[in-house]
Amino acid sequence: MLIVRDYIIKEVLRTFIGVFVVLFLIILSTQFLKALSAVADGKIALDFLFSLILLKNIESLTLIIPLTFFLSILLALSRLYKDSEMIAFSACGIGPDSLLKSIIILIFSFVFLEIGLSMILAPWASNKLQHAEELFKSQADLELITAGQFNLANNGKRVLFTEKMPEPTELKNVFLHVDNGDSSSVMASDDAKIVIDSKQGARYIVFQDGNRYDGSLDYRFIKFKDYGVLMKGKQLKRYIRDRESLPTIELWASNKLPYIAELQWRISQVLMMVLLAIIAVPLSKTAPRQGRYGKMALAILLYIAYSNLLVVAMNWIRKGVISPIMGMWWVHALFLLLFFILFVRQMGWLSSLKRKSNNVLHCPDEFDELVDN
Repeated sequence: MLIVRDYIIKEVLRTFIGVFVVLFLIILSTQFLKALSAVADGKIALDFLFSLILLKNIESLTLIIPLTFFLSILLALSRLYKDSEMIAFSACGIGPDSLLKSIIILIFSFVFLEIGLSMILAPWASNKLQHAEELFKSQADLELITAGQFNLANNGKRVLFTEKMPEPTELKNVFLHVDNGDSSSVMASDDAKIVIDSKQGARYIVFQDGNRYDGSLDYRFIKFKDYGVLMKGKQLKRYIRDRESLPTIELWASNKLPYIAELQWRISQVLMMVLLAIIAVPLSKTAPRQGRYGKMALAILLYIAYSNLLVVAMNWIRKGVISPIMGMWWVHALFLLLFFILFVRQMGWLSSLKRKSNNVLHCPDEFDELVDN
């Protein structure tokens, strides 16, 4: 029995690695393309690109791990049925209940991983993302200034060019074009510097000994000593953290509906992984001709239904439609019931009950002979 258990665990883990690599590469490529698009649109700084991808992928692991674990169990056990290895196991007295015990051993290991991801790492990554976004908003146009390039801001309505930046706050041979809709302005000077208002936190680019041109065909020329242009950025202040970035302990101590919904969502990620893992045991039973991937579509539909129902339940809690006591637990109860139905059917307990009821209701032939005598 121990040899078979180790064999099943090894097959599941081997399949898990393959499925995880495929799903993670899909998510990684998607996040990378989105991040590149954000850089091209001037929404994030280039030096934050890889940090953004890393933090986003840490957040997505809370959903990837349950799906990967579910599919790996399904594929590994389906192969045993396809290759008729389960027939040999059954001959040795190893049935679906023994498979379930082996999977439960794996579940205990993955539960700690999912708890760490959903309760600790994912909120930490979300907090880092929000802080980086707020910091980027505070620095805005200034952090996107690159020497020797045309720097676009405000959806292309501002175009800034500087030949050199000897210091982060110094610009050489700089000009700024501002599109005001019905008119435009151009400021140009040999020197400019970035100035921050210590009281208001506002940021300016101050052109020194330069010229300004207003209008298009009929333009106005102004020569100035110092001319400050207000940029978007402002001093970073305290901001309200999103509930996704709050520590789990803080959510636990709160009685606000959005916080309760977020806490139940994090717990639900762990419960979903456990329930999908045990559902995969009876769901993996296939006929030899059906093939190893015969129930993949059904498995993916189950995962989509499960996750979508959790999202619906979370929104209901936030809006006060249902009580937090019922919360998301009814979704888990529904899929726990599904597991019992599938497992009882696989074990053949219903058939045994039918046979027993038939034996009670119908007298055996030997009893009929005794009555006749």
